[in-house]
Amino acid sequence: MTSQPLRTALAGATLLCLHLTPAGAQTFEGPGARAQGMAAFVAVADDASAVYWNPAGVGSGAFFSLVIDRTDSETAAGGAEPAGSRSSWLLALSAKAIGLSYYRLRFTTAAARPGDPTALPPPGSVGLSHVESLVTHNTGATLVRSLTDRVIVGATVRLVRGVATVGDAPGSPEDLVHDWELMGIATNRFDTDVGIMATGDIVRAGVTVRNLWQPKFDTGSGELRLDRQARAGVAVLLIPGWTAALDLDLTENRGPFGDVRTLAFGAEGRLARRVFARGGVQLNTAGDHGRVPMATFGGSYAALGSLLIDAHFSTGSGRALGGWGVAGRVVF
Repeated sequence: MTSQPLRTALAGATLLCLHLTPAGAQTFEGPGARAQGMAAFVAVADDASAVYWNPAGVGSGAFFSLVIDRTDSETAAGGAEPAGSRSSWLLALSAKAIGLSYYRLRFTTAAARPGDPTALPPPGSVGLSHVESLVTHNTGATLVRSLTDRVIVGATVRLVRGVATVGDAPGSPEDLVHDWELMGIATNRFDTDVGIMATGDIVRAGVTVRNLWQPKFDTGSGELRLDRQARAGVAVLLIPGWTAALDLDLTENRGPFGDVRTLAFGAEGRLARRVFARGGVQLNTAGDHGRVPMATFGGSYAALGSLLIDAHFSTGSGRALGGWGVAGRVVF
């Protein structure tokens, strides 16, 4: 945890952003221990987390679902490359035709600022790091509509309160990306996510477009923007109780190490009466760093009837945001 003087220094630092900076902070992955454990989820989404992953999944999934979810992931700094930290909280419920949700997304990147090689730092001083952070509080309502017996569309309309921070502060990148009390400027915006889901006997296909209006959040001398994100997915019932899925980003977005376009595939199924397992692989098919692989693992335990406990763990390349997540789900 960083000190109060450090946070004050960041708040008072000269803001260095341009007039408009895309927010690499908010890539497509977010809440959902089950979704991240499987890696590919756009065409699978059938519980209350569908309000985020594919709003149309609310209409093609469970009759009622309640999800409480927490995820956290990070990557360490390497040389001149930044450290990154992403976290989320989700509370969502869905009931066939509607969904209600609140989720908090946070992404922070911090990179060491090069100093003057001819200057000697004062004793006990610490170097400067450049920090970009965006925290969004999203309160949403999801509505779905059937176009045919097999095709459903849905939309999540969100009130977004964004807290944006851009500037230099004393401290290491690893310390700053975990500072939960970075000061920033709060801005309120509206945004919309839309999705479509087509269902068959053994195949489901979906497309989700997030941040339709690309809201911008004030930093004091410029803005951070949520980029529009689009992802397509397909899921196949392999055998009773086991599903395989594939997701592909249709857009490129900025991540901590450059452009990100994710290709993901995974599977989930029942191992025993109360036990479910899932796993997958994510690859970044864009950017200067090539394919950045990450493996994901997860599982669920049916604790009490319709109550399931989910967990996931992801790991891989040093340039991938590996982490963990836990959730409680009520589904029937």
